[in-house]
Amino acid sequence: PKGSSSVKVSSVIWMNDKRDDFDLAMDDLEAEYMKYSTKLAVSCIMDDSASSGTLEGNREVEEAVPYFNPGTMAVVSGPKRFADKAEGYLMKRGYPKNCICVLP
Repeated sequence: PKGSSSVKVSSVIWMNDKRDDFDLAMDDLEAEYMKYSTKLAVSCIMDDSASSGTLEGNREVEEAVPYFNPGTMAVVSGPKRFADKAEGYLMKRGYPKNCICVLP
């Protein structure tokens, strides 16, 4: 039926190393959150590990990224170096490779 979806919950985890980088699309993300507040969880994480360090041990990342559950899919987008790191992190959290979509 119109307006229905098989998606139960979506999580957006947005990482940047500079606070100003969130300004790029924060208004759009906030509008989507307001529209789907019962299905959308949003975490904005400012940390230089997004481009250089490791995701493991980052408390905010560990709280925002759930361990894999059947029926879950992860979509990663960002520079190749980050995307590779995020994909590896997700696999360590139990996500099978075929449940991770890395966008170019």
